[in-house]
Formats: sequence, structure tokens, C-alpha cells
Amino acid sequence: MSLCGFVALWLFRSVTLKNMKNPLPRPTYRHDGTTPGLVLGTAGLGGVWGDIDRQESVEAILYALENGVERLDTAPAYRDAEAIVGEALRQWRGPRPLVSTKVGKLRADTADQRTNDYDPATMQRSVAESQEVLGVHQLDLLFLHEPEQVPEERVPEVIDFMQQTKQGGAAATIGLGGVVPTAYHEAIRRGVFEVVMSYNNLNAACLDGLESDIPFFRAHGLTTYQGSALYMGLLGNRFEKYREDAPPWISPASLTRARRANELAQSLDMKLSTLAHRYLLSMQEVDYLVLGAKNLSQLKTTLTDCRAGRLDESAFEELTDLIQ
Repeated sequence: MSLCGFVALWLFRSVTLKNMKNPLPRPTYRHDGTTPGLVLGTAGLGGVWGDIDRQESVEAILYALENGVERLDTAPAYRDAEAIVGEALRQWRGPRPLVSTKVGKLRADTADQRTNDYDPATMQRSVAESQEVLGVHQLDLLFLHEPEQVPEERVPEVIDFMQQTKQGGAAATIGLGGVVPTAYHEAIRRGVFEVVMSYNNLNAACLDGLESDIPFFRAHGLTTYQGSALYMGLLGNRFEKYREDAPPWISPASLTRARRANELAQSLDMKLSTLAHRYLLSMQEVDYLVLGAKNLSQLKTTLTDCRAGRLDESAFEELTDLIQ
């Protein structure tokens, strides 16, 4: 064999062995016929994505509860969302939904406003205000909002605050809502947190969450909430806008994957947003899918997507191949 041929063979074997050792992550198709539970996120209904009709937001929550949604997610940072959820709960006459809220970020008028405050005294007041606004003595589920924003040296005291909040009875369950740095991994191993809500790391344009985060969470028994099924609009009504002028948090690779997903959706005679929702509904790695909507019309469209259920396995695998 010539030297060039030997080098080519060596390179081929090296790449092949590397790929065998580190295969690209793939989501697991739900073969058991189930789909994730549905959670209605209330950031848009609360007004952080623009002005809202408050009464319509209440009606949207009630509509969701009437149509199979059994969990609500809110936060002080979602402008008027907690108060709107509280009003909807007072009007609701069916089985009470599980409601999650958050601590660590104060009221914000827009989604990009930074109001993070992890001082224990401030967080204690925030928890008490959430209880009052939601009309409950105990919060069903309390997330630490944006744990990645906590300075690393303050992580231990913030974890301690979350534990004390649960032990004192103010919250039945505690979780992490956002990007989870390794500084929280030991607490996860010890079973401190029971739920994690991720966003922008698992959808029809991004599988990054499967590389390490989601396998770690599931290996340690955390329930997974998956937000941003539409990648903050890239896989929905902002697809064309972001293709022309993408914000800095959308990578060129994600734009390419979104384009491929859109081409597949067209070949299946399906809207891109429908494909995106159904893709996550098909994943074994997702326990609960968090739905976003700004108004009742958007919510109805999203719930219609979800009623269609899982994708066919062939479409699921084809989409995975396209976006890996």
C-alpha cells in the first residue's frame, strides 16, 4: 500500500472509531403510544412579549384547562402573569391544575429585561407575594429562575434557600428553570431538586440538550419540562424574519436546521410549527411540553397541533437525521 493510501486508511479508521465512541445524540421515539403532558406557559399571556388583553388571557387559561392542559407555569418576571393565573384559578370550577412559579427574578415588563435578584431576603418576599397573588398557602412547584445567572460563589446559599423553602412548607416541590451549570450537579445527585425546565436546547432546530444535560437529569430521576418548542419563534411565525435578520442567540447552524425542518414540513403538507410541536411530543426524553401563546387564537392553534399527537416514526427519524 502506498504511503498516501496508508494515511487515508488511518484517517478513515480514526474518524470511524471516534464516531463509534461518540455517536451524535439522537432523541428516542415514544413507542408506547403516550405523549408528554401539557403545561401552559404564561409569559406571553402575562404581557412580556407585548401588550395583551387581560381578560382574553384569563379566557385562554380557562380554555386550556377545559382542553386537556393539567399544569400551568408562571413567574413574577412574566409581568402580570401570576395575577392573571390567580384570577383564572378563582374562576375555574374543574380539578385544580398543578401550578409552578419561580423565584430569583423579579417583575419585568419585557422578556429581555434583567431583574434577577438572588438575595435570600428578596427571594423570601417574592415567594410570599407569589402565594398571595396565586391564592395558595403552598406553591405546588417552585423553580429557581435562571440558575445560570446566580454568581457561582452564591450557589450554595441559593440552594440552601430553595431547600428551606420546601422544608418550611412554602413549596411542595422545587426545581431548576433554565440553563443548569455544573455547580448544581452535586445537589441534583443528592436529590435536592426534582424537576428541571429547559429551553432552547431541544427542538426541531437544536438537539444540544441531548449531549449531556438531559441524559444527566434523567439519570438522576428529574422530571423534565421542555420549553421553547418553537425556538422563540424561529420554528413558528418568526421563521422568515429570523432568516433575514437573526438575533445573536440563533446560530447559523440553527438557521440551517430550521430551514431543513421547514422543507420537511412542506413535503409532509404540514406547518413548521405543527411539525415542531409534534416532534417534541414524540420524544421519550420529554415528560412535559411547555406551550407558549400570547393570546387565545395562538393557544387554540397550538392545542390543535398537539391533538394530532406524535409524528410517524419515519418522519421523526427523518427530521432527526436532517438536524443532527
